[in-house]
Amino acid sequence: MLYSITAFVALAILLRIFWVAIITGNPAGEYSDPQVSTRIVRGTITDTNGRLLAMETPYYACALLLRQVPDLQATAQTLGPILSVDPQTIVQEASRNSLYFLVKRRLDESEHGQVSALIQEKKLPGVILEKRYGRLFPQHFHAAQVVGFTNTENRGIEGLELAYEQLLSPYPEVGTSISYGNTIALTLDLDLQYLLDTQAVAIDREHYPDSIVGIIMGADTGAILAATTFPWYDPNRYQDSEPEQRQNRVVTSMYEPGSVFKIFSLAAELAAGQADFDQPFHCDGSYTFTMPNGSETTINCVSPHGTITPETMLKYSCNGAVAHWALQTDDVLFRKTITDLGFGSVWKTGMPGTIGGLVSRVETWSGRTKATMSFGQELGVTALQLATAATAIANQGTLLHPYIVESVVDHAGTTLITGEPTVANTQVFDARVADTILSGMVEATRPGGTATRTAVEGVLVAAKTGTAQIADPTTGAYGANTFLASTLAIVPADNPKYIIYIGVANPTGATIWGSNIAAPAIGSIIADMVRQGKLVSDSMERIILPVGAPLPE
Repeated sequence: MLYSITAFVALAILLRIFWVAIITGNPAGEYSDPQVSTRIVRGTITDTNGRLLAMETPYYACALLLRQVPDLQATAQTLGPILSVDPQTIVQEASRNSLYFLVKRRLDESEHGQVSALIQEKKLPGVILEKRYGRLFPQHFHAAQVVGFTNTENRGIEGLELAYEQLLSPYPEVGTSISYGNTIALTLDLDLQYLLDTQAVAIDREHYPDSIVGIIMGADTGAILAATTFPWYDPNRYQDSEPEQRQNRVVTSMYEPGSVFKIFSLAAELAAGQADFDQPFHCDGSYTFTMPNGSETTINCVSPHGTITPETMLKYSCNGAVAHWALQTDDVLFRKTITDLGFGSVWKTGMPGTIGGLVSRVETWSGRTKATMSFGQELGVTALQLATAATAIANQGTLLHPYIVESVVDHAGTTLITGEPTVANTQVFDARVADTILSGMVEATRPGGTATRTAVEGVLVAAKTGTAQIADPTTGAYGANTFLASTLAIVPADNPKYIIYIGVANPTGATIWGSNIAAPAIGSIIADMVRQGKLVSDSMERIILPVGAPLPE
């Protein structure tokens, strides 16, 4: 009897399982694969005015389905001339495969048209055209090192394409067949980028340098409005470039800045308030001082400058005066102002490879370090650092943080990120210091100054030139014929809106001076900015001076 009851219960349980699992099913256990995007449209990069810097674009590749190709030799002979590929190369490479061979990755419009027509006419059996998606850079070399490029898989490899990969090409979305990347608007202004690049070409044609860096920054915002590194490359053909061409030297190249740095060392001396500026400094062409170890060292100027004040020090670029005041200033206070201006630190703007330069610790200084640092030696800086530090001079001592991304907007139009002016250091020095520096830079653009070739009629320009020797990275010694010619300008000086910096490495033309190479280029940019309406001038006529007119610094 017990066995009968047990068998009956077991049978009932089995029937119940059968009813639930087979007849009625289990709704809670039902599962279907969700729809996941099969394609991601990479986001667009634009300048501040919406002009395209990078965009996704379709293209066609040509391939062979080898088992469907009746005569490989004949097919290669037909395709080769159309695609500019050696027919024998097609045969040799295709023979190493059994099913599939990619003949050419990217066809231009003419190539696509010719191959497509032959396929439709059934003259190329086994030949297929594959639709793919890649990147187009409509501005070619303009801002190329900043924007970067993508590889054949449409993934960012360098520049902002790499830095913002996840925003430009996010993970596939669930519930839709296509996912869209975000649009990134940069602070770059292509109008200014063209002006900067045009001058880089002009400098290269006349002075034959190794490289050129340039940057234009919003003096009252910290926004990077233009940035160039020459020689450049075309990201549409990145495979034809060398690694050196693709470097964004505005943020990756460190060098001794030379006399341009005097505007910052003078600011440090004035801020410390320890140097005796009331005691006239007389420059006879050289300055000799005694170091802590008792030995003497001499610093030379290009020529005697006579009685020097802070303003005329900048006008004539007097090494002796700025070194003399540095030696009267406490080491720690002097270095603190320099580092408070951002030198020795990495500015995080999103641009890959950004370095912090070099400002050595006080305890490592020699007896002449501070003196030589005052005129731009024994420290390493980048073009970005120089332009950014100048915002403190333009804004009465307040340092602004540099930035290059203006906004990130998703496919629905929602703003995800907004770039805006940000204060990096509230008061590096007071307004009187900034006014003194600006006044001296304005004097440098007037007759007798080193920066006269930056002057533009009707615009109050403040500028400082520099010519520095470049040290050999291996030996540390200065080369006999290696120089950096540079100029930094702030315009208009009475209401600063723009900071412009150009540095030219190893010019080999008729002159090496920043006053004769970088200064006139900046003057041309300022004049063109007036023509564009970005600056207001009382006159459209440019002050033209002969090449030898400025006093070299």
